[in-house]
Amino acid sequence: MLRPVGPDDVPAIETWWPEAAATVRGVREPVVLDDLHRMIDEADGETLVIAKADDPAPIGLLISRLPNDRWLEFRFLALAKGLRGWGYGSEAVRLIEESGRARRFAAEVYAGNGLGLYFWLRMGYRPGELPWRKREPEGKIAMIREQKE
Repeated sequence: MLRPVGPDDVPAIETWWPEAAATVRGVREPVVLDDLHRMIDEADGETLVIAKADDPAPIGLLISRLPNDRWLEFRFLALAKGLRGWGYGSEAVRLIEESGRARRFAAEVYAGNGLGLYFWLRMGYRPGELPWRKREPEGKIAMIREQKE
C-alpha cells in the first residue's frame, strides 16, 4: 500500500531510517536523521509511505518526481531491515509505474549498492542517460525503463 507521508509517520520512519538509508547509499555507517528530514522537506515531487495492506505503519519510503512531461524519476526507495526481499519495494514501483503518470522511468543507484542495482535490473531497468542531466552525479548509476505500449 502506498500513501502520502504524514507528520505522524516520521517518528516510525526514524526508527529504521539510519540503517535503511545507509544500505541505499552503499555505506556502512548509519545515515543521520537530519538527512531524512531534509529529504522530506525538500522533496520536489511525491513522498510516499510503503505500508502493508493490513497495517498502516510505515515499512518503507518512496520519493518520486516528474522532471518533465515524459519521465517519472524514482529519487529514493528504502525499506526497513528485515522487510527487504519480500516484494514490498517491487510492488510500490509497479503501482507507480501503472498509475499512468508517465511511460518512461528512471532511478539512480549508488555505485556501492550492488543489491540496489540488482533490484532495478530485476525490475526491467537498464543503465542509461537521463536527458535532463548533462552527466550523472559522482558515484551514481542512472537506470531507465520505458513501458511497452
